[in-house]
Amino acid sequence: MRAVVLSVYQTGRDRSPGRGRETLVSPYSPMETFGTATKDGISSTLGFRFRFGISSFGLQVLEPIEPFRLSENKAFRIDALAERLGGSLVGDGSALVSGIQSLADAGPADLSFYADPRYRRELSSTKAGALVTRERLADLPIPQIVHPDPFLALAALVDLFHPRPGHSPGIDERAFVAPSARIAPEVTVYPFVCIGEGAEVGARTVLHPGVFVGAGASVGEDSLLWPNVVIREGCRIGSRVVIHAGAVLGADGFGFARRDGKFVKIRHVGIVVVEDDVEIGANAAIDRGTLGRTLIRRGVKIDNLVHIAHNVEVGEDSAMAAQVGISGSTVIGKRVLMGGQVGLVDHLTVGDEAVLIAQAGVIGDVAGGATLSGYPARPHREVLKTVAKLRGLDRLKERLRRLEEEVRELREISGGLAALPGKSPEP
Repeated sequence: MRAVVLSVYQTGRDRSPGRGRETLVSPYSPMETFGTATKDGISSTLGFRFRFGISSFGLQVLEPIEPFRLSENKAFRIDALAERLGGSLVGDGSALVSGIQSLADAGPADLSFYADPRYRRELSSTKAGALVTRERLADLPIPQIVHPDPFLALAALVDLFHPRPGHSPGIDERAFVAPSARIAPEVTVYPFVCIGEGAEVGARTVLHPGVFVGAGASVGEDSLLWPNVVIREGCRIGSRVVIHAGAVLGADGFGFARRDGKFVKIRHVGIVVVEDDVEIGANAAIDRGTLGRTLIRRGVKIDNLVHIAHNVEVGEDSAMAAQVGISGSTVIGKRVLMGGQVGLVDHLTVGDEAVLIAQAGVIGDVAGGATLSGYPARPHREVLKTVAKLRGLDRLKERLRRLEEEVRELREISGGLAALPGKSPEP
């Protein structure tokens, strides 16, 4: 498979003596990846520019290139991979694989995985050189690694074939670090990071460009904050926490009083506390407590675009998919699972190991272990029965129409009998 790369560039006039040519002025132009950093030095098939004064902006479609790989993969014997994963080998283990791909994209030198029967069609046409699967597939004539949990095996394989990129510890000169901030050894601080007065950053943590760590805030050891993450003042982030780009922790909650029909802001002076081993998705928002704290306990996984309001508590090892919204002061138990767009009103309690199916609208407390769906959220089995009944409404409507016609015909017959001399309808 080949890809087309779009490149946006900005040019300006080189005002050096004796020169009037256009040169690239954007220091982060992606052109530098594929050739010399000059507009005319790159082979292109299409281009256009808009000119504004002495600058112009353009778009080029570069020559097709091979798909981007995160790393140069090494080759591994399949039997060695089976041993490493703790799986059972089926077939020839001496073959080599140098990458891991989906069933549809895998080639003869790739390892793929199969764990979901919905991908049976892709399985029948895959060109993968080997497969990780939950059980032996007798009709597939390629080496197989049988593993009780292919997704767990996939996690290990991704780390093996695509090792995490290393970082060069140090503080870039373009970052701002307040004099009273405490930065532990081996921290990596990229350009344009801002670390406020009294803030703390633990050992081996990486802060990507644009990260803001407010005054008195702290980030633990071995954490990873991607570009433009905001940790507001006083908030505390644990160790081995991953926060993806654009997430904001510690913004004011949505709290207002009313006076003469107008809103009066209630300042939020609490904090956000995130315990160890938490992952927070891109553009998620976790508001600080009005008073006290908003608490995300150990091991919680939060998807992109999730909103957690002030003074919420989320229990250990719970997970929530994109666009979940949790209103203020709600308490979520341990190992709770929430599908996308689940919404919860304020001051609720959700018990341990409950499951809230996508788009459930929760307006009351949820017992531990319960599975709810729909709006308003009800036990999932009850919702399924209701849906089944709704699907039968058309048939019920047709039966009712026929009964009404029969009743009308009987009334007409009854009325005709009543009109005959000496005849009267039976009661």
